[in-house]
Amino acid sequence: MKTLYVHSDYLEYAVKKRTPVADQITEEEKQGRWEEVLIDFISVEKQDEEDIEGMAKRAADDVLEVAKKVGAKSIVLYPYAHLSSSLSSPDAGRKMLRTMEDILRKEGAEVHRVPFGWYKAFKMSCKGHPLSELSREIRVTEKKRVEVEDFDPAALLKQVSKSKLSKGDLKENDHRIIGQRLDLFSFYDVAPGMVFWHPKGMAIRNALIELSREEHRKAGYREIRTPQVMSDILWKVSGHWGHYKDNIFLTNYDDRQFAVKPMNCPGGILVFKGRERSYRELPLRMLEFGDVHRVELSGVLSGLFRVIQFTQDDAHIYCTEGSLESEIVGVMALVDRFYKLFGFEYRMELSTRPESFMGDPALWDRAEAALRKALEDRGVKYEVNAGDGAFYGPKIDFKIKDSLGREWQTATIQLDFQMPERFQLEYAGDDGRMHRPIMLHRTVYGSLERFMGILLEHLNGNLPVWLAPVQLRIISFKDSNNQAAEAVHKRFFDLGYRVELDLSYGTVEGKIRDAELQKIPYIIVIGDKEEQSNTLAVRRHGTKAPRYGVKFEDFAKQLEEESDPHRAI
Repeated sequence: MKTLYVHSDYLEYAVKKRTPVADQITEEEKQGRWEEVLIDFISVEKQDEEDIEGMAKRAADDVLEVAKKVGAKSIVLYPYAHLSSSLSSPDAGRKMLRTMEDILRKEGAEVHRVPFGWYKAFKMSCKGHPLSELSREIRVTEKKRVEVEDFDPAALLKQVSKSKLSKGDLKENDHRIIGQRLDLFSFYDVAPGMVFWHPKGMAIRNALIELSREEHRKAGYREIRTPQVMSDILWKVSGHWGHYKDNIFLTNYDDRQFAVKPMNCPGGILVFKGRERSYRELPLRMLEFGDVHRVELSGVLSGLFRVIQFTQDDAHIYCTEGSLESEIVGVMALVDRFYKLFGFEYRMELSTRPESFMGDPALWDRAEAALRKALEDRGVKYEVNAGDGAFYGPKIDFKIKDSLGREWQTATIQLDFQMPERFQLEYAGDDGRMHRPIMLHRTVYGSLERFMGILLEHLNGNLPVWLAPVQLRIISFKDSNNQAAEAVHKRFFDLGYRVELDLSYGTVEGKIRDAELQKIPYIIVIGDKEEQSNTLAVRRHGTKAPRYGVKFEDFAKQLEEESDPHRAI
Protein backbone atom coordinates (compact mmCIF):
# COMPACT_ATOMS: atom_id res chain seq x y z
CA MET A 1 0.00 0.00 0.00
CA LYS A 2 1.17 3.51 -0.78
CA THR A 3 -0.23 6.49 1.10
CA LEU A 4 0.19 10.25 1.07
CA TYR A 5 -0.95 12.24 4.12
CA VAL A 6 -1.86 15.93 3.78
CA HIS A 7 -2.88 17.93 6.86
CA SER A 8 -5.34 20.38 5.38
CA ASP A 9 -7.43 23.42 6.34
CA TYR A 10 -10.17 21.94 4.18
CA LEU A 11 -10.93 19.37 1.47
CA GLU A 12 -13.65 19.96 -1.10
CA TYR A 13 -14.55 17.40 -3.79
CA ALA A 14 -17.11 16.84 -6.53
CA VAL A 15 -17.56 13.67 -8.60
CA LYS A 16 -17.36 14.16 -12.39
CA LYS A 17 -17.61 10.82 -14.13
CA ARG A 18 -18.12 7.23 -13.02
CA THR A 19 -15.89 4.27 -13.98
CA PRO A 20 -17.16 0.69 -14.47
CA VAL A 21 -16.22 -0.12 -10.85
CA ALA A 22 -17.75 2.98 -9.24
CA ASP A 23 -19.66 2.83 -5.95
CA GLN A 24 -23.39 3.48 -6.00
CA ILE A 25 -23.74 6.84 -4.26
CA THR A 26 -26.51 9.23 -3.28
CA GLU A 27 -26.89 12.78 -4.55
CA GLU A 28 -25.48 14.06 -1.26
CA GLU A 29 -22.33 11.92 -1.66
CA LYS A 30 -21.57 13.37 -5.09
CA GLN A 31 -19.89 16.31 -3.40
CA GLY A 32 -18.54 17.14 -0.01
CA ARG A 33 -16.47 19.49 2.10
CA TRP A 34 -14.68 18.88 5.40
CA GLU A 35 -12.53 21.28 7.40
CA GLU A 36 -9.48 20.77 9.61
CA VAL A 37 -8.81 17.27 8.27
CA LEU A 38 -5.97 14.81 7.76
CA ILE A 39 -6.41 13.51 4.21
CA ASP A 40 -5.14 9.96 3.63
CA PHE A 41 -4.65 9.46 -0.11
CA ILE A 42 -4.52 5.65 -0.45
CA SER A 43 -3.42 3.32 -3.24
CA VAL A 44 -4.14 -0.36 -2.52
CA GLU A 45 -1.69 -2.70 -4.32
CA LYS A 46 -1.73 -6.32 -5.50
CA GLN A 47 0.50 -7.51 -2.65
CA ASP A 48 -2.00 -6.14 -0.12
CA GLU A 49 -4.58 -8.71 -1.22
CA GLU A 50 -2.64 -11.40 0.69
CA ASP A 51 -3.88 -10.09 4.07
CA ILE A 52 -6.51 -7.38 3.72
CA GLU A 53 -7.59 -7.50 7.37
CA GLY A 54 -4.02 -7.27 8.66
CA MET A 55 -3.05 -4.53 6.22
CA ALA A 56 -6.17 -2.52 7.04
CA LYS A 57 -5.34 -2.71 10.77
CA ARG A 58 -1.75 -1.59 10.18
CA ALA A 59 -2.81 1.23 7.88
CA ALA A 60 -5.51 2.39 10.33
CA ASP A 61 -3.01 2.39 13.21
CA ASP A 62 -0.61 4.40 11.10
CA VAL A 63 -3.14 7.09 10.15
CA LEU A 64 -4.23 7.38 13.78
CA GLU A 65 -0.61 7.89 14.82
CA VAL A 66 -0.10 10.64 12.24
CA ALA A 67 -3.43 12.28 13.16
CA LYS A 68 -2.31 12.41 16.79
CA LYS A 69 1.06 13.96 15.84
CA VAL A 70 -0.49 16.75 13.75
CA GLY A 71 -3.50 17.27 16.04
CA ALA A 72 -6.14 16.40 13.44
CA LYS A 73 -9.56 15.40 14.79
CA SER A 74 -11.06 14.36 11.46
CA ILE A 75 -9.71 11.83 8.90
CA VAL A 76 -10.63 11.51 5.21
CA LEU A 77 -9.89 8.26 3.33
CA TYR A 78 -9.35 9.21 -0.30
CA PRO A 79 -8.82 6.35 -2.86
CA TYR A 80 -6.06 7.61 -5.17
CA ALA A 81 -4.85 5.12 -7.79
CA HIS A 82 -2.19 7.46 -9.22
CA LEU A 83 0.20 6.67 -6.37
CA SER A 84 0.93 3.17 -7.73
CA SER A 85 1.45 1.25 -10.98
CA SER A 86 0.62 -2.10 -9.30
CA LEU A 87 -2.98 -1.69 -8.24
CA SER A 88 -5.08 -4.32 -6.51
CA SER A 89 -8.41 -5.50 -7.92
CA PRO A 90 -11.27 -3.01 -7.42
CA ASP A 91 -13.02 -5.40 -5.03
CA ALA A 92 -9.91 -5.72 -2.85
CA GLY A 93 -9.38 -1.95 -2.85
CA ARG A 94 -12.99 -1.30 -1.89
CA LYS A 95 -12.85 -3.90 0.90
CA MET A 96 -9.58 -2.43 2.26
CA LEU A 97 -11.05 1.08 2.53
CA ARG A 98 -14.26 -0.09 4.18
CA THR A 99 -12.34 -2.23 6.65
CA MET A 100 -10.09 0.73 7.52
CA GLU A 101 -13.18 2.91 8.00
CA ASP A 102 -14.74 0.39 10.39
CA ILE A 103 -11.52 0.08 12.42
CA LEU A 104 -11.12 3.86 12.69
CA ARG A 105 -14.72 4.33 13.83
CA LYS A 106 -14.26 1.66 16.52
CA GLU A 107 -11.21 3.59 17.72
CA GLY A 108 -13.41 6.67 18.12
CA ALA A 109 -12.10 8.62 15.14
CA GLU A 110 -14.26 10.95 13.05
CA VAL A 111 -13.74 9.45 9.60
CA HIS A 112 -15.06 10.23 6.12
CA ARG A 113 -14.60 8.29 2.89
CA VAL A 114 -14.56 9.81 -0.61
CA PRO A 115 -16.51 7.71 -3.20
CA PHE A 116 -14.60 4.83 -4.80
CA GLY A 117 -14.27 4.47 -8.60
CA TRP A 118 -15.25 8.03 -9.62
CA TYR A 119 -13.23 10.69 -11.43
CA LYS A 120 -13.27 13.62 -9.03
CA ALA A 121 -12.28 17.27 -8.89
CA PHE A 122 -10.93 18.38 -5.54
CA LYS A 123 -9.56 21.44 -3.78
CA MET A 124 -7.56 21.54 -0.58
CA SER A 125 -5.41 23.89 1.45
CA CYS A 126 -2.26 22.35 2.90
CA LYS A 127 -1.25 23.75 6.29
CA GLY A 128 2.44 23.75 5.38
CA HIS A 129 4.02 22.77 8.68
CA PRO A 130 6.90 20.18 8.75
CA LEU A 131 4.54 17.20 9.18
CA SER A 132 1.78 18.41 6.86
CA GLU A 133 2.95 16.24 3.95
CA LEU A 134 4.09 12.67 4.62
CA SER A 135 4.41 9.76 2.21
CA ARG A 136 4.49 6.16 3.41
CA GLU A 137 4.86 2.72 1.94
CA ILE A 138 3.35 -0.22 3.82
CA ARG A 139 4.70 -3.54 2.56
CA VAL A 140 3.76 -7.14 3.20
CA THR A 141 6.73 -9.41 3.91
CA GLU A 142 6.82 -13.13 3.12
CA LYS A 143 5.58 -13.75 6.68
CA LYS A 144 2.77 -11.20 6.15
CA ARG A 145 4.42 -8.79 8.53
CA VAL A 146 3.97 -5.17 7.59
CA GLU A 147 6.67 -2.54 7.58
CA VAL A 148 5.97 1.17 7.53
CA GLU A 149 8.65 3.40 6.01
CA ASP A 150 8.90 7.16 6.42
CA PHE A 151 10.91 9.23 4.00
CA ASP A 152 11.16 12.85 2.99
CA PRO A 153 11.72 12.95 -0.81
CA ALA A 154 12.90 16.56 -0.79
CA ALA A 155 15.53 15.90 1.86
CA LEU A 156 16.73 12.74 0.14
CA LEU A 157 16.89 14.44 -3.26
CA LYS A 158 19.41 16.95 -1.89
CA GLN A 159 21.82 14.03 -1.50
CA VAL A 160 21.58 13.18 -5.22
CA SER A 161 24.22 15.26 -6.94
CA LYS A 162 25.78 15.22 -10.36
CA SER A 163 29.44 14.30 -10.39
CA LYS A 164 31.49 17.47 -10.72
CA LEU A 165 33.86 17.80 -13.63
CA SER A 166 36.96 19.83 -12.85
CA LYS A 167 38.27 21.03 -16.21
CA GLY A 168 41.43 22.54 -14.81
CA ASP A 169 43.67 19.52 -15.43
CA LEU A 170 41.84 18.20 -18.52
CA LYS A 171 42.78 18.67 -22.16
CA GLU A 172 40.22 20.24 -24.49
CA ASN A 173 39.66 16.92 -26.26
CA ASP A 174 39.08 14.98 -23.03
CA HIS A 175 36.10 12.72 -23.62
CA ARG A 176 34.45 13.94 -20.42
CA ILE A 177 34.42 17.52 -21.73
CA ILE A 178 33.24 16.37 -25.17
CA GLY A 179 30.53 14.24 -23.56
CA GLN A 180 29.27 17.20 -21.55
CA ARG A 181 29.31 19.64 -24.47
CA LEU A 182 27.58 17.24 -26.86
CA ASP A 183 25.12 16.02 -24.18
CA LEU A 184 26.16 12.37 -24.50
CA PHE A 185 26.33 11.06 -20.92
CA SER A 186 26.61 12.02 -17.27
CA PHE A 187 27.64 10.57 -13.91
CA TYR A 188 25.87 10.82 -10.55
CA ASP A 189 27.19 10.02 -7.11
CA VAL A 190 24.22 7.70 -6.44
CA ALA A 191 25.79 5.30 -8.95
CA PRO A 192 29.57 5.87 -8.85
CA GLY A 193 31.43 4.60 -11.88
CA MET A 194 28.22 3.90 -13.79
CA VAL A 195 27.17 5.83 -16.89
CA PHE A 196 23.85 7.62 -17.37
CA TRP A 197 23.48 7.52 -21.15
CA HIS A 198 21.66 10.44 -22.76
CA PRO A 199 19.78 10.01 -26.08
CA LYS A 200 22.72 11.24 -28.19
CA GLY A 201 25.19 9.02 -26.35
CA MET A 202 22.86 6.07 -26.85
CA ALA A 203 22.78 6.80 -30.60
CA ILE A 204 26.58 6.40 -30.77
CA ARG A 205 26.53 3.33 -28.54
CA ASN A 206 23.78 1.68 -30.59
CA ALA A 207 25.56 2.43 -33.87
CA LEU A 208 28.70 0.71 -32.56
CA ILE A 209 26.68 -2.30 -31.41
CA GLU A 210 24.78 -2.53 -34.72
CA LEU A 211 28.06 -2.53 -36.66
CA SER A 212 29.45 -5.21 -34.36
CA ARG A 213 26.33 -7.37 -34.68
CA GLU A 214 26.47 -7.25 -38.47
CA GLU A 215 30.18 -8.04 -38.68
CA HIS A 216 29.88 -10.88 -36.19
CA ARG A 217 26.87 -12.30 -38.03
CA LYS A 218 28.94 -12.42 -41.22
CA ALA A 219 31.73 -14.13 -39.29
CA GLY A 220 29.44 -16.91 -38.07
CA TYR A 221 28.69 -15.76 -34.52
CA ARG A 222 25.32 -16.23 -32.80
CA GLU A 223 24.20 -13.84 -30.08
CA ILE A 224 23.18 -14.87 -26.55
CA ARG A 225 22.18 -13.11 -23.32
CA THR A 226 22.82 -14.33 -19.77
CA PRO A 227 21.66 -13.17 -16.28
CA GLN A 228 23.25 -10.30 -14.39
CA VAL A 229 23.10 -12.01 -10.99
CA MET A 230 24.06 -15.66 -10.47
CA SER A 231 24.84 -17.93 -7.53
CA ASP A 232 28.31 -17.88 -6.00
CA ILE A 233 28.52 -21.58 -6.88
CA LEU A 234 29.13 -20.65 -10.51
CA TRP A 235 32.07 -18.40 -9.64
CA LYS A 236 33.63 -21.04 -7.41
CA VAL A 237 33.48 -23.57 -10.23
CA SER A 238 34.95 -21.10 -12.74
CA GLY A 239 37.84 -20.19 -10.43
CA HIS A 240 36.93 -16.49 -10.21
CA TRP A 241 36.10 -16.89 -6.51
CA GLY A 242 39.66 -17.73 -5.61
CA HIS A 243 41.28 -15.19 -7.92
CA TYR A 244 38.77 -12.36 -8.18
CA LYS A 245 36.46 -12.37 -5.15
CA ASP A 246 37.45 -8.91 -3.90
CA ASN A 247 36.29 -7.40 -7.21
CA ILE A 248 32.82 -8.98 -7.10
CA PHE A 249 29.62 -7.34 -5.82
CA LEU A 250 27.81 -9.84 -3.59
CA THR A 251 24.21 -10.04 -2.44
CA ASN A 252 21.92 -12.52 -0.71
CA TYR A 253 18.57 -13.96 -1.72
CA ASP A 254 16.55 -16.78 -0.21
CA ASP A 255 19.39 -17.58 2.24
CA ARG A 256 21.85 -18.03 -0.65
CA GLN A 257 24.79 -15.90 -1.78
CA PHE A 258 24.76 -14.42 -5.27
CA ALA A 259 27.22 -12.38 -7.31
CA VAL A 260 26.65 -9.55 -9.77
CA LYS A 261 28.63 -10.92 -12.67
CA PRO A 262 32.12 -9.46 -13.19
CA MET A 263 32.67 -11.64 -16.28
CA ASN A 264 30.39 -13.09 -18.96
CA CYS A 265 32.13 -16.42 -19.51
CA PRO A 266 30.48 -18.65 -16.83
CA GLY A 267 27.00 -17.69 -18.04
CA GLY A 268 27.98 -18.39 -21.63
CA ILE A 269 29.38 -21.76 -20.62
CA LEU A 270 25.98 -22.73 -19.19
CA VAL A 271 24.42 -21.94 -22.57
CA PHE A 272 26.88 -24.41 -24.13
CA LYS A 273 25.99 -26.98 -21.46
CA GLY A 274 22.29 -26.44 -22.05
CA ARG A 275 22.07 -29.48 -24.31
CA GLU A 276 24.23 -32.21 -25.81
CA ARG A 277 26.72 -30.97 -28.42
CA SER A 278 28.17 -32.67 -31.49
CA TYR A 279 31.43 -32.19 -33.36
CA ARG A 280 29.26 -31.06 -36.30
CA GLU A 281 28.40 -27.85 -34.38
CA LEU A 282 32.04 -26.91 -33.80
CA PRO A 283 33.51 -24.40 -33.96
CA LEU A 284 30.62 -22.80 -32.06
CA ARG A 285 30.91 -19.01 -31.77
CA MET A 286 28.68 -17.22 -29.23
CA LEU A 287 28.57 -13.42 -28.90
CA GLU A 288 27.23 -11.51 -25.88
CA PHE A 289 27.03 -7.77 -25.24
CA GLY A 290 27.20 -8.45 -21.53
CA ASP A 291 26.95 -5.85 -18.79
CA VAL A 292 29.43 -6.55 -16.00
CA HIS A 293 30.18 -4.93 -12.65
CA ARG A 294 33.56 -4.86 -10.92
CA VAL A 295 34.44 -3.33 -7.57
CA GLU A 296 36.87 -0.45 -8.06
CA LEU A 297 38.32 2.07 -5.63
CA SER A 298 36.57 5.42 -6.11
CA GLY A 299 39.91 7.17 -6.59
CA VAL A 300 40.70 5.27 -9.80
CA LEU A 301 37.38 5.94 -11.54
CA SER A 302 37.94 8.07 -14.62
CA GLY A 303 35.04 8.94 -16.92
CA LEU A 304 34.42 6.20 -19.49
CA PHE A 305 37.97 4.88 -19.19
CA ARG A 306 37.61 3.31 -15.72
CA VAL A 307 34.09 2.45 -14.61
CA ILE A 308 32.33 -0.01 -12.32
CA GLN A 309 29.61 -1.02 -14.77
CA PHE A 310 30.48 -1.58 -18.42
CA THR A 311 29.49 -3.58 -21.48
CA GLN A 312 31.85 -6.06 -23.11
CA ASP A 313 31.45 -7.38 -26.65
CA ASP A 314 32.38 -10.78 -25.30
CA ALA A 315 32.44 -13.87 -27.45
CA HIS A 316 33.35 -17.44 -26.58
CA ILE A 317 34.43 -19.92 -29.20
CA TYR A 318 34.27 -23.66 -28.55
CA CYS A 319 36.43 -25.63 -30.96
CA THR A 320 38.66 -28.65 -31.46
CA GLU A 321 42.43 -28.58 -31.34
CA GLY A 322 42.49 -29.09 -35.10
CA SER A 323 40.52 -25.87 -35.74
CA LEU A 324 42.15 -23.83 -32.98
CA GLU A 325 44.71 -21.98 -35.08
CA SER A 326 42.23 -21.04 -37.81
CA GLU A 327 39.87 -19.66 -35.15
CA ILE A 328 42.63 -17.53 -33.60
CA VAL A 329 43.58 -16.20 -37.03
CA GLY A 330 39.90 -15.49 -37.76
CA VAL A 331 39.62 -13.33 -34.64
CA MET A 332 42.80 -11.45 -35.61
CA ALA A 333 41.31 -10.69 -39.03
CA LEU A 334 38.05 -9.49 -37.48
CA VAL A 335 39.87 -7.15 -35.10
CA ASP A 336 41.95 -5.82 -37.99
CA ARG A 337 38.80 -5.00 -39.99
CA PHE A 338 37.31 -3.05 -37.08
CA TYR A 339 40.41 -1.05 -36.27
CA LYS A 340 41.05 -0.06 -39.88
CA LEU A 341 37.52 1.30 -40.03
CA PHE A 342 38.24 3.66 -37.14
CA GLY A 343 41.73 4.56 -38.29
CA PHE A 344 43.52 2.99 -35.34
CA GLU A 345 47.05 1.65 -35.52
CA TYR A 346 47.76 -1.23 -33.16
CA ARG A 347 50.36 -3.69 -31.98
CA MET A 348 50.04 -7.11 -30.36
CA GLU A 349 51.40 -8.69 -27.19
CA LEU A 350 51.55 -12.30 -26.07
CA SER A 351 50.83 -12.41 -22.33
CA THR A 352 52.06 -15.60 -20.65
CA ARG A 353 51.37 -17.56 -17.45
CA PRO A 354 51.07 -15.38 -14.31
CA GLU A 355 52.37 -16.36 -10.88
CA SER A 356 48.82 -17.00 -9.66
CA PHE A 357 47.41 -19.37 -12.25
CA MET A 358 44.91 -22.18 -12.37
CA GLY A 359 45.40 -25.66 -13.79
CA ASP A 360 48.16 -27.92 -15.10
CA PRO A 361 51.39 -26.14 -16.23
CA ALA A 362 51.60 -28.61 -19.14
CA LEU A 363 48.27 -27.33 -20.47
CA TRP A 364 49.57 -23.78 -20.15
CA ASP A 365 52.61 -24.69 -22.22
CA ARG A 366 50.35 -26.12 -24.93
CA ALA A 367 48.16 -22.99 -24.88
CA GLU A 368 51.11 -20.58 -25.12
CA ALA A 369 52.62 -22.63 -27.95
CA ALA A 370 49.31 -22.51 -29.86
CA LEU A 371 49.11 -18.71 -29.60
CA ARG A 372 52.75 -18.29 -30.65
CA LYS A 373 52.22 -20.51 -33.68
CA ALA A 374 49.14 -18.57 -34.80
CA LEU A 375 51.05 -15.27 -34.53
CA GLU A 376 54.16 -16.53 -36.29
CA ASP A 377 52.32 -18.40 -39.07
CA ARG A 378 50.49 -15.18 -39.90
CA GLY A 379 53.76 -13.24 -39.87
CA VAL A 380 52.62 -10.94 -37.10
CA LYS A 381 55.12 -8.88 -35.13
CA TYR A 382 54.47 -9.17 -31.42
CA GLU A 383 56.06 -8.61 -28.05
CA VAL A 384 56.00 -10.96 -25.06
CA ASN A 385 54.45 -9.61 -21.87
CA ALA A 386 55.70 -12.25 -19.45
CA GLY A 387 53.44 -13.19 -16.54
CA ASP A 388 50.48 -11.01 -17.57
CA GLY A 389 48.09 -13.73 -18.77
CA ALA A 390 44.66 -14.35 -17.26
CA PHE A 391 44.56 -16.80 -14.35
CA TYR A 392 42.95 -19.42 -16.62
CA GLY A 393 45.05 -19.00 -19.75
CA PRO A 394 47.55 -17.03 -21.88
CA LYS A 395 46.30 -14.33 -24.21
CA ILE A 396 47.03 -12.07 -27.15
CA ASP A 397 46.31 -8.42 -26.32
CA PHE A 398 45.79 -5.68 -28.89
CA LYS A 399 47.14 -2.23 -28.01
CA ILE A 400 45.68 0.60 -30.12
CA LYS A 401 47.27 4.02 -30.50
CA ASP A 402 45.11 7.15 -30.53
CA SER A 403 45.66 10.58 -32.12
CA LEU A 404 47.67 11.69 -29.07
CA GLY A 405 50.01 8.69 -29.33
CA ARG A 406 48.60 7.01 -26.20
CA GLU A 407 48.23 3.22 -26.10
CA TRP A 408 45.11 1.42 -24.91
CA GLN A 409 44.46 -2.27 -24.39
CA THR A 410 41.16 -3.13 -26.07
CA ALA A 411 40.75 -6.40 -27.96
CA THR A 412 42.00 -9.68 -26.54
CA ILE A 413 42.14 -13.38 -27.43
CA GLN A 414 42.44 -15.73 -24.44
CA LEU A 415 43.06 -19.44 -24.84
CA ASP A 416 41.47 -21.51 -22.08
CA PHE A 417 41.92 -25.23 -21.38
CA GLN A 418 40.87 -24.78 -17.73
CA MET A 419 37.18 -23.81 -17.68
CA PRO A 420 36.10 -26.55 -20.12
CA GLU A 421 37.69 -28.97 -17.67
CA ARG A 422 36.19 -27.41 -14.53
CA PHE A 423 32.71 -27.19 -16.06
CA GLN A 424 33.12 -30.65 -17.65
CA LEU A 425 32.20 -29.44 -21.12
CA GLU A 426 31.79 -32.21 -23.69
CA TYR A 427 30.83 -32.83 -27.27
CA ALA A 428 30.23 -36.07 -29.15
CA GLY A 429 33.05 -36.74 -31.64
CA ASP A 430 32.84 -38.48 -35.00
CA ASP A 431 34.27 -41.53 -33.25
CA GLY A 432 31.19 -41.82 -31.04
CA ARG A 433 33.13 -40.86 -27.91
CA MET A 434 32.84 -37.72 -25.73
CA HIS A 435 35.59 -35.11 -26.03
CA ARG A 436 36.53 -31.90 -24.25
CA PRO A 437 36.35 -28.70 -26.39
CA ILE A 438 38.94 -25.91 -26.28
CA MET A 439 37.61 -22.48 -25.38
CA LEU A 440 38.62 -19.04 -26.68
CA HIS A 441 37.53 -15.91 -24.84
CA ARG A 442 37.75 -12.79 -27.00
CA THR A 443 36.64 -9.17 -27.37
CA VAL A 444 37.00 -6.62 -30.17
CA TYR A 445 35.93 -3.31 -28.60
CA GLY A 446 36.74 -4.68 -25.16
CA SER A 447 34.85 -2.34 -22.85
CA LEU A 448 32.35 -0.48 -25.04
CA GLU A 449 32.53 2.47 -22.65
CA ARG A 450 36.31 2.71 -22.83
CA PHE A 451 36.31 2.29 -26.61
CA MET A 452 33.82 5.16 -26.95
CA GLY A 453 35.95 7.39 -24.73
CA ILE A 454 39.07 6.59 -26.78
CA LEU A 455 37.19 7.21 -30.03
CA LEU A 456 35.74 10.55 -28.88
CA GLU A 457 39.21 11.81 -27.98
CA HIS A 458 40.83 10.28 -31.08
CA LEU A 459 38.38 12.16 -33.35
CA ASN A 460 37.94 15.15 -31.01
CA GLY A 461 34.19 14.53 -31.14
CA ASN A 462 34.06 14.88 -34.94
CA LEU A 463 32.32 11.59 -35.61
CA PRO A 464 31.68 10.28 -39.12
CA VAL A 465 28.13 10.49 -40.47
CA TRP A 466 27.28 6.86 -39.73
CA LEU A 467 28.27 7.27 -36.08
CA ALA A 468 27.19 10.87 -35.37
CA PRO A 469 24.31 11.14 -32.87
CA VAL A 470 22.74 13.85 -35.05
CA GLN A 471 23.63 13.39 -38.71
CA LEU A 472 22.13 16.61 -40.06
CA ARG A 473 20.23 19.66 -38.87
CA ILE A 474 17.69 21.56 -40.96
CA ILE A 475 17.62 25.34 -40.42
CA SER A 476 15.02 27.81 -41.72
CA PHE A 477 16.41 31.11 -42.99
CA LYS A 478 13.36 33.03 -41.74
CA ASP A 479 9.92 32.27 -40.34
CA SER A 480 8.29 32.21 -43.78
CA ASN A 481 10.59 29.28 -44.67
CA ASN A 482 9.52 27.16 -41.68
CA GLN A 483 6.99 25.09 -43.57
CA ALA A 484 9.47 24.20 -46.32
CA ALA A 485 12.13 23.35 -43.70
CA GLU A 486 9.65 21.09 -41.91
CA ALA A 487 8.91 19.28 -45.19
CA VAL A 488 12.64 18.66 -45.79
CA HIS A 489 13.07 17.47 -42.21
CA LYS A 490 10.20 14.99 -42.63
CA ARG A 491 11.69 13.57 -45.84
CA PHE A 492 15.04 12.87 -44.17
CA PHE A 493 13.35 11.57 -41.00
CA ASP A 494 11.21 9.19 -43.06
CA LEU A 495 14.39 7.90 -44.71
CA GLY A 496 15.63 6.89 -41.24
CA TYR A 497 18.26 9.56 -40.60
CA ARG A 498 19.00 11.12 -37.21
CA VAL A 499 17.90 14.64 -38.15
CA GLU A 500 17.02 17.73 -36.11
CA LEU A 501 14.96 20.78 -37.06
CA ASP A 502 15.88 24.28 -35.87
CA LEU A 503 13.02 26.79 -36.27
CA SER A 504 14.12 28.88 -33.29
CA TYR A 505 14.31 32.65 -33.21
CA GLY A 506 17.69 34.16 -33.95
CA THR A 507 20.03 34.73 -36.84
CA VAL A 508 21.03 32.04 -39.30
CA GLU A 509 24.64 32.66 -38.31
CA GLY A 510 23.80 31.92 -34.69
CA LYS A 511 21.96 28.72 -35.62
CA ILE A 512 24.89 27.57 -37.77
CA ARG A 513 27.33 28.36 -34.94
CA ASP A 514 25.29 26.22 -32.55
CA ALA A 515 25.24 23.30 -35.01
CA GLU A 516 29.00 23.64 -35.48
CA LEU A 517 29.57 23.53 -31.72
CA GLN A 518 27.46 20.35 -31.60
CA LYS A 519 29.75 18.92 -34.34
CA ILE A 520 26.80 17.93 -36.53
CA PRO A 521 28.21 16.64 -39.86
CA TYR A 522 25.75 18.44 -42.16
CA ILE A 523 23.77 21.68 -41.85
CA ILE A 524 21.04 22.37 -44.38
CA VAL A 525 19.64 25.90 -44.71
CA ILE A 526 16.26 26.46 -46.37
CA GLY A 527 15.69 30.01 -47.61
CA ASP A 528 13.55 31.59 -50.33
CA LYS A 529 15.87 30.44 -53.14
CA GLU A 530 15.91 26.86 -51.88
CA GLU A 531 12.15 26.85 -51.38
CA GLN A 532 11.46 28.24 -54.87
CA SER A 533 13.95 25.97 -56.67
CA ASN A 534 13.22 22.92 -54.50
CA THR A 535 16.94 22.56 -53.66
CA LEU A 536 19.15 22.53 -50.58
CA ALA A 537 21.97 24.71 -49.28
CA VAL A 538 24.35 22.14 -47.74
CA ARG A 539 27.16 23.00 -45.36
CA ARG A 540 29.68 20.39 -44.12
CA HIS A 541 30.87 20.69 -40.54
CA GLY A 542 34.19 22.53 -40.39
CA THR A 543 33.82 24.25 -43.79
CA LYS A 544 32.90 27.89 -44.35
CA ALA A 545 31.33 27.83 -47.82
CA PRO A 546 28.03 25.96 -48.32
CA ARG A 547 27.03 24.22 -51.56
CA TYR A 548 23.98 25.83 -53.12
CA GLY A 549 21.46 24.35 -55.51
CA VAL A 550 21.91 20.76 -54.30
CA LYS A 551 19.09 18.44 -55.33
CA PHE A 552 17.48 16.46 -52.54
CA GLU A 553 17.95 13.14 -54.36
CA ASP A 554 21.65 13.78 -54.99
CA PHE A 555 22.36 14.66 -51.35
CA ALA A 556 20.25 11.75 -50.08
CA LYS A 557 22.39 9.40 -52.19
CA GLN A 558 25.60 10.93 -50.79
CA LEU A 559 24.23 10.66 -47.25
CA GLU A 560 23.31 7.02 -47.83
CA GLU A 561 26.89 6.22 -48.80
CA GLU A 562 28.36 8.07 -45.82
CA SER A 563 25.89 6.38 -43.45
CA ASP A 564 27.23 2.94 -44.35
CA PRO A 565 30.23 2.12 -42.12
CA HIS A 566 31.17 -0.84 -44.31
CA ARG A 567 32.21 1.38 -47.22
CA ALA A 568 35.38 2.25 -45.28
CA ILE A 569 36.32 -1.35 -44.53
